[in-house]
Amino acid sequence: MNQQKERDKSKKRAIILDGATTVFINMGYELASMDKIAETAKVSKRTVYNHFGSKENLFQVIIADFLAQRQELKTIKYDKEKTLEEQLLAFINAEIFLIDSPKRIGLSRSMTITFLSDLQYARETVSKYPPTFSVFLDWLKEAENDNKICATNLLLAASLFYSLIIGAITWPVLFTDGINKQAIKPMIDEIIAIFLARYGNID
Repeated sequence: MNQQKERDKSKKRAIILDGATTVFINMGYELASMDKIAETAKVSKRTVYNHFGSKENLFQVIIADFLAQRQELKTIKYDKEKTLEEQLLAFINAEIFLIDSPKRIGLSRSMTITFLSDLQYARETVSKYPPTFSVFLDWLKEAENDNKICATNLLLAASLFYSLIIGAITWPVLFTDGINKQAIKPMIDEIIAIFLARYGNID
């Protein structure tokens, strides 16, 4: 009986999160209401409050789930058997995950608009999660130990790599009709080539 209750609770939670995501995408955080979220999820407002307590908590859970999926994709270990190009592409694809479907683009836009409208809230939220390039920095250290990467400042190198991705791919997609993977392939190839031209250790 308890297991059935837990399954029902988990299912209801997922339904609420899905409905809330739709509302945040369509209306933005500020205009979204618990009434609208309950209506979209087809549950009572009391049920929404019982599961999440507040709109703020609900938004934070959605952000956490969203970023956790990306973090899982970008947990990439350095592999001596793979080329640097292959491994750098995996990091780029993990970042592109945030914008590679209409739903994720919508959520990324909603988060971006919310954060830009309240920088203090953005800082407080972002501080709860690992830095964007923390895993990549570990990868760089291993690549350097393998004599495949040469950089006097690995933190700067990691920051520049992600700046190239965000500036050349993420931001343009956020403010256009969406992603065309075939169209951005030359850009991805160029980002990798630029990075390795600067930091690749050519024997």
